[in-house]
Amino acid sequence: MKRLFGLFVLSITVFGLVNCQQQNGKPEVSPTYSLQSVYFDYDRSTIRSDATEALNGNAGYLKQNENVSVTIEGNCDNRGSNEYNIALGQRRADSTKNYLANLGVSSSRMKTVTYGEERPVCHESNEACWQRNRRSDFRK
Repeated sequence: MKRLFGLFVLSITVFGLVNCQQQNGKPEVSPTYSLQSVYFDYDRSTIRSDATEALNGNAGYLKQNENVSVTIEGNCDNRGSNEYNIALGQRRADSTKNYLANLGVSSSRMKTVTYGEERPVCHESNEACWQRNRRSDFRK
């Protein structure tokens, strides 16, 4: 299970790098860049170290495209009460927004919403699936 999770995280990181390259320490983002989701640990809303590459790429895109505004959607797996997951999803969305704001993206161009456990991308009952549901997504 641990190895599968490691491969999942690696694939997320590699996917995030396809459209975002570093040059002189700054992300160089193609115009077709697709904003990358970020993933969270169970019952946590802190940004993980493996999410920083995707967030740095997202920030680079948003700073280069000042006319783009985003909604950051906080999501959870289906463990816990609906009320708890709504609050946790909001904390995840807020944490993501704050990270981007600290990188220089104007807060006025970002709004947050929580979906709690209501928008899963995976419906199985195992850690690999739950991990995919613990995320912040971006909508332009």
